[in-house]
Amino acid sequence: MCNCPNSSWVQNANTFLNRNRNNHDGKWYTVVYLLQNDHCGIDNRTSIDEILAYLQANGINLSREQFQQTVLGELKRKGIVATLVYPGSAGGVFIPCNEDEVKTAAEQILNRVCSEIENIEGVAQSTSFGNLFSLLKRIVSCIKGQL
Repeated sequence: MCNCPNSSWVQNANTFLNRNRNNHDGKWYTVVYLLQNDHCGIDNRTSIDEILAYLQANGINLSREQFQQTVLGELKRKGIVATLVYPGSAGGVFIPCNEDEVKTAAEQILNRVCSEIENIEGVAQSTSFGNLFSLLKRIVSCIKGQL
């Protein structure tokens, strides 16, 4: 089991399993996999491919895109999992143990958002809505400053 059983995210995961004990879908099996294999904490993250293999072994066949949309996204919204999106083994899925780990994931996401805003900002500068991207970039920067 997880090395941080008292974290609110692990507690959310256990509550989710209890509430859905009669609905063994992709979300349920993903949470079981993460807990049983100690994928709690940012340093214990696992790859999406490993989770997909586990799901397939349990009769659930999802493409990577389907998994990200129907399983991973919903588990993030439920406050159970977080991800780091880096190439290779630097990325991965995990159940957070503490606020600092969530902050690390949030900072990475916001950095990606800022980069994409900068990418579109140049193209959009000659449009009627081009000024909105500089405003959006300032808002994201303010959020990053509050983390």
